[in-house]
Amino acid sequence: MNADQVQLLVDEMAVRTVLNEYCLRLEVDTFEDWMDLFTEDSIYEVYKKVLKGKDEIRALLSLAPHGVHLGGPMRITLAGDKAETIQNYLFIGEADAAWNMGWYFRTVVRTDDGWKIAHTTVKMVKIGTGKPPILAVPKPA
Repeated sequence: MNADQVQLLVDEMAVRTVLNEYCLRLEVDTFEDWMDLFTEDSIYEVYKKVLKGKDEIRALLSLAPHGVHLGGPMRITLAGDKAETIQNYLFIGEADAAWNMGWYFRTVVRTDDGWKIAHTTVKMVKIGTGKPPILAVPKPA
């Protein structure tokens, strides 16, 4: 394995770590720990809104419901100091209040402080309340 191949693996692992931390920090750490994953000028598209910069992201998403974010498999396409990523997800709100599932499309960039999320588009495929249908397992007869 040559130095370029090793660097590619190191970069991919660093991007995976950022994306794994995205779901964990939302629910386990503080909101500001989660915000640290983003660039200062990050763009976040969700709920038919385009949020520009950390202040706008913080203002809206700090009001989002709590629950569990389950991040699924991810595809990472690296090109130098930039990575385009796709990841599916399921969010289940506390006390079965609300849920949604869909896709995260993200651009992650290398900064002086490591890899950070520069752009996120959340594409919700299904939204509901109560238990998500995939969790509604019938009781045995």
